[in-house]
Amino acid sequence: MHKRRLRVVKWLTTTPVVGVCKLCSREFKVPLSAIRKTGDAQTNLQEQFDRHECTADILLRQEPDDEEDEEEDEGDAKEDNDDDDTTDNGYSE
Repeated sequence: MHKRRLRVVKWLTTTPVVGVCKLCSREFKVPLSAIRKTGDAQTNLQEQFDRHECTADILLRQEPDDEEDEEEDEGDAKEDNDDDDTTDNGYSE
């Protein structure tokens, strides 16, 4: 199973201002009051991350359905290519 991890996606010079959970993609923003000090901003992001409940379990259960749809779409594309009656022997004009 994947682990929850906090990833900083936006910086203001050396201060982290936006973070994202790598598992559920939830976004965390540092309030303006904490941006002045880098340590406060880091602590604030970490506290928000630690408090959140990941919804990744729900998302992971939905992924197999999406994959089945993609496979069906690929099969349709292959069938469409079989309808060509012209033989070009791999060359184009």
